[in-house]
Amino acid sequence: MENNSDFIGTIGDDDVVPVLDESTDTEDEAVQVKKKKKNQKKKKKANSQNNDTEFDDEFEFVEMDGYSISSYMEGVMEQAKRKSTPATSLDEKIAKLRRQNKREAGKTDTGGENDDEAEGSENEAESEVETSSSEEEEVKTDTVRVKEKKKKKKKKLQDDEEQEEHEKIQFAEEVSGYDKQAGFNDMNLSRPLLKALTAMEFHQPTAIQAATIPVALLGRDICACAATGTGKTAAFMLPVLERLLYKPKQAPVTRVLVLTPTRELAVQIYQVSRQLAQFTNVEVTLAAGGLNMKAQEAALRLGPDVVVATPGRLIDHLHNAPSFSLDNIEILILDEADRMLDEFFAEQMKEVIRLCARVRQTMLFSATMTEEVRDLAAVSLNKPVKIFVNDSSDVALNLRQEFIRIRPNREGDREAIVAALVKRTFHNHCMVFIQTKRQAHRMHILLGLLGVSVGELHGNLSQLQRLDALTKFKSNEVDVLLATDLAARGLDISDVKTVINFTMPNTLQHYIHRVGRTARAGKSGRSVTLVGEKERRVLKDIIKHANAPVKSRVVPQEVISLYRSRISRLEKDIVAIESDEKTEKVLQVTEHKMNVAQKLIDHPEEIGNKSHRSWFQSRQGRLQEKAALRLGDVSMLPSNRKNKKSKANLKPTKALTAEGRVEYEMTKAAEYAARVAKRDRKPKRTRACIEDDHMSSAPKNKKRKKTQKAKSTFEKELTNTSQGALKKFRAGPSYEEKKQMGMMNKRIGAKFKSKKSNRYKK
Repeated sequence: MENNSDFIGTIGDDDVVPVLDESTDTEDEAVQVKKKKKNQKKKKKANSQNNDTEFDDEFEFVEMDGYSISSYMEGVMEQAKRKSTPATSLDEKIAKLRRQNKREAGKTDTGGENDDEAEGSENEAESEVETSSSEEEEVKTDTVRVKEKKKKKKKKLQDDEEQEEHEKIQFAEEVSGYDKQAGFNDMNLSRPLLKALTAMEFHQPTAIQAATIPVALLGRDICACAATGTGKTAAFMLPVLERLLYKPKQAPVTRVLVLTPTRELAVQIYQVSRQLAQFTNVEVTLAAGGLNMKAQEAALRLGPDVVVATPGRLIDHLHNAPSFSLDNIEILILDEADRMLDEFFAEQMKEVIRLCARVRQTMLFSATMTEEVRDLAAVSLNKPVKIFVNDSSDVALNLRQEFIRIRPNREGDREAIVAALVKRTFHNHCMVFIQTKRQAHRMHILLGLLGVSVGELHGNLSQLQRLDALTKFKSNEVDVLLATDLAARGLDISDVKTVINFTMPNTLQHYIHRVGRTARAGKSGRSVTLVGEKERRVLKDIIKHANAPVKSRVVPQEVISLYRSRISRLEKDIVAIESDEKTEKVLQVTEHKMNVAQKLIDHPEEIGNKSHRSWFQSRQGRLQEKAALRLGDVSMLPSNRKNKKSKANLKPTKALTAEGRVEYEMTKAAEYAARVAKRDRKPKRTRACIEDDHMSSAPKNKKRKKTQKAKSTFEKELTNTSQGALKKFRAGPSYEEKKQMGMMNKRIGAKFKSKKSNRYKK
């Protein structure tokens, strides 16, 4: 471990540091509000004129070749629609409260005008409030300082202890280099695929694509690692489609399975696969949670060539769909393989691999791939090829990494700092990663009341709400997206300029995936991370593996205190919105129960005969697994950790302060990191995933002795009709058995007597 003094050496206060144009306020917010309203008026006039006008005689409808991403998203959104899950009205509540606050501010300024006059002067009051706040904010700007490493001689020391602790895969081959001048035309791809690449404007393959496609076309097992945003999806889908075109199917069966950890990533891979296969007859189907179950079953019943799925929904279809199986799977692909093979998906992956074909090609892809046998042996790789284009700790080359230091007694300033960054500096195309779902929802309300166009993406939302938030952020309808680690892996959102981390992620791998949402496909981006005193260990690892010097951003204390006072004034509105949401949720639950009871009364036979869907685990085993994998639902205060048995004491009951909320976030992250570290330190035996006895890879000499139960007299008298017993019966007793039974002497005497009698006869 290097000393912390290696990273000191900052630029002085008098030195000039170039700051991007994005860090300065380019346009007054009041002017932006006026522009938006003018554009809305123009759109209304245009719509009214279009209703009266007629079509031109020369106008013609033109059919476009191929598919568009918008059509895919419309189809997926239709599958996600539910009658019982209406769209959230949180933004409407926030807008209503903002209007009330502005009216009250306008009345106090004018001295109590009429309601009509107050509503007419709403725009002027809004502009005055925004301009006054912007003047207060521009008192001091953020300062950015550069932290550089001191050049030292690299020590060539190998950690023998770490190599002994973690056994690594024995790769049959390693691809370290590739032809940089080779194009897609030089890779023996079919014409439909080349036409699709041209339509998608893919002109030159990336490093991972140039290194992977030739090896994957040979049918070899692959373990690949590349930085985020380098085109790993096309790297494994192009050779898959080429093999399907080269070897057409004779019967409608599924031959390729792609597994992903999240639903959003599955939807994205499905879209890219459909685009690559738009000029072919290859059928691609999506089987992800939260979407229409019956539509997926109907699509899987037709035997599509490629299935993109999440593990839970796939197992559901395998056990409940009558005509869908994985017996003919030729290629198995795990995207974000390090996440798919961890303890959370362990039981589900074992079940999927048990149901897959035994002879197959397996490909693993991730930005933080490990080489440990403990995780990868479950997939039963056959002489895999190692393709590590980047190290597992590398970030994008065009990423500008910035860190904001949080003092020990200033942990409650995180909300104010994030609000100041979003309002003053990073206005659009910004993602904010938060550790817990509760804090992400609170930040949605808070930033919405401050006038920011914001959306949220986490597991407490329905699938329709999650897809809606993602499409709004991609189409620039939402400027800021608040997300948990659900959106940290694999999502390709174009033009994301900034990633802000509310707290430091648990590990270096989590940090790499989070900041990988920006600076993708050669574009530039920026990451801003808030770092407290307890999070400096991960910061040291980031600085140690950084290829470019990291920067330290300092937000003026006057700006932080200004936004903290604003947040304290909005606390009543936040509590009011949260209480309204709780009451609405209770009403929805009771309404749903009433509807179910009414259906039971009206149609008791249909509901009674309806078969429940089965799962590969029992209910008790599933609950035990969830309890073992739970993050640790403890209250925020360390004094309450003693009462772990009762679930009532796990959730904090009192209203939390800003410092308390941050402490709750940090407690969650610390418990997860401690659990991961404990699991890594624990010695484990290296085992493959064994489904049957004939598939066992364990040596035959080390077979376990099974304890046999005492047979009853009835079982002893039964005749053994197995194949081995029949062979033994036909062959007769062995030499040792004949000796024990005394049959050898009798047989010899009989032979001697027969010889004597023959002599006398002669």
